[in-house]
Amino acid sequence: MPTGFMNVTHCARMAVRQALRTGEVVHVVATGNDLMPMMVIDEHQLFDRGDRLGPEDLLFTADPFAGVATG
Repeated sequence: MPTGFMNVTHCARMAVRQALRTGEVVHVVATGNDLMPMMVIDEHQLFDRGDRLGPEDLLFTADPFAGVATG
């Protein structure tokens, strides 16, 4: 069962930290799974899941080169 910490704000912080650490664009996406409603993935994982994700599934994007994160 998801905890109260599994929300967009918490996952967005994780995405920003990962983006700054790795230098890659990182996304928070909705999974449609009750046990894991969101996950943090990088660009490569996003492209791998592209056929299973719709635009509404993308909840947040952290771009280390943009200077700001957007959501």
